[in-house]
Amino acid sequence: MFRTRHCVVLAAAVAVAGCQTTTGTGTKEDTGTLIGTLGGALLGAAIGGGDKRWLGAAVGAAVGFYAGKMIGRHLDERDRQALAARTVEALDAPSAGVASWQSERTGASAEIQTGEVRYTSRPQEVKRLSTVQAVPSVRLESREYQTKTALRVRSGPGTQYQLITTLQPGDVVQSAGRTDNGWLMLAKRGVTVGYVHAGYVTPFDPVEQARTGGVDLDQVDLAAVPRQEGFAGIDLDSIETVSSTVTAQTGCREVQISVRTDQGTEQETTEACQNAAGVWELG
Repeated sequence: MFRTRHCVVLAAAVAVAGCQTTTGTGTKEDTGTLIGTLGGALLGAAIGGGDKRWLGAAVGAAVGFYAGKMIGRHLDERDRQALAARTVEALDAPSAGVASWQSERTGASAEIQTGEVRYTSRPQEVKRLSTVQAVPSVRLESREYQTKTALRVRSGPGTQYQLITTLQPGDVVQSAGRTDNGWLMLAKRGVTVGYVHAGYVTPFDPVEQARTGGVDLDQVDLAAVPRQEGFAGIDLDSIETVSSTVTAQTGCREVQISVRTDQGTEQETTEACQNAAGVWELG
């Protein structure tokens, strides 16, 4: 017996669906295939907690895109979700490239080709701890990173700024944006809590972390997978925060998608753009 919780939050252009819990039976192999097909994105959304809601929104928006387009008409719900997760991963890549996806269950496959990101700027209010410096501009992003080593968190994007705290190897942190000099603006519940250099972290892979921790992905209760949150000890309700306006840069990029099923091949060219939270939305 396995249980999967799907919390789908669609973009404004798509009807909003609520959280739905479904229960079904399946073999151990089938359960493992489901989790493996969905990949790090959906597992990350399931175990990530509050700071990971953006990913549920991104995947949900992509599911809505495929559900509403001819290109997704021959995919079943599970394949649509898996392709949506893979699409979010492809959009999150910093440079142009080609990503592939294939369903081990149905044989459906897809190729996702992304163009270079084109950035536009606009003013945006950012909340931060009073001890943390404001920055003039930032490229918005919403993604999690894991520290490679013990890492100092600074009050500003540079080694000349005051030390706030030290993260431990393997800590998971949320980045709300990237500064012009390559530092990440770390946030908790939408509040900037410090900066670290991007060279000392790696994109968080919850599947690999679960495997490294000895978690059996065929039997996993997704909500119970442990994580090492970098700022778990910060109580935002008891710390003074202030707001400032930054120049926020958001990106758009062309996306070419080709889906192949037993009904043939269909193609779609569209544009994906980041919303105010840095989440990619298709169409």
